[in-house]
Amino acid sequence: MAKTLPICIVIFAAVSHSCCGTMLATKEYGWRPIFVDNEIVINGPFGDDFIWQFEAQENHILAFSILDGNIKDAQQFLSIHDGAGIDSPYVQLENGDIMQLSRKGLPETLYTTTSKATVRFSKFPKSHLKLKIQKAANCSYNIKPETQCGRMVDEVSCYCAVFTNKNQSDHTMSCVDNGMKLVSFESKEEEELVHRTWSTQIPFWTSLTDTRRDGSWIWESTMTLLSNQNYTNWFPGRPLVQDSNQLNCMLYGGSTYSSFWGDVNCSTLANAICEAQP
Repeated sequence: MAKTLPICIVIFAAVSHSCCGTMLATKEYGWRPIFVDNEIVINGPFGDDFIWQFEAQENHILAFSILDGNIKDAQQFLSIHDGAGIDSPYVQLENGDIMQLSRKGLPETLYTTTSKATVRFSKFPKSHLKLKIQKAANCSYNIKPETQCGRMVDEVSCYCAVFTNKNQSDHTMSCVDNGMKLVSFESKEEEELVHRTWSTQIPFWTSLTDTRRDGSWIWESTMTLLSNQNYTNWFPGRPLVQDSNQLNCMLYGGSTYSSFWGDVNCSTLANAICEAQP
């Protein structure tokens, strides 16, 4: 499930007020951190030696990107540190394996490894600079040897392909054990971006099922009931409409359904796609 975050524009001075609450900026270190839930954009003016702290929910990380510019140029004026301590390390770009697997065209982004970060300005930027801060899901390259993870849809969500044959229930719990959920394709764009990464040559489990009530399909990961207004991509003639049939879980891909959805028995063995949303 991909989701769009609202943008909160913040013009920083000594003290600013916005939809995200009261925010403090000062040359002195130690003000309470700015809590990041929705997207924040810092739009100057910036001063020498300014220090700002940001914090997200404990089970999330922070993502920093530059609007109308790039990280490399911005680092002439600022440094981003992983944590709230004075000796917190510099934030580095994600390792090459993750960047290679993630979708090309996503904004160049710096990620923390914890839910806290400190931004320090060393000098006043020579040009207009907008720093975007977002809450993000953690995205490890290899949860296990049989997995591949990356940022396919946007810079804050994470998707992992699990190349192990299990039934739908076992894959559901495997995703949960790694802080993720079995994927829910709630838009054509989301599905196509995931397909583009791992293709549809082999079948993958999703969270779509009608085990609770026959004929009422629901994305269990988000508890979204499938209706005529929702995006669907069923194989022609699917799902089968029969009383008490045993085809209660949705599988996509493979030689039978290609790039479409098919209803199958939940005990079928297949690979899976897990997702984590911020």
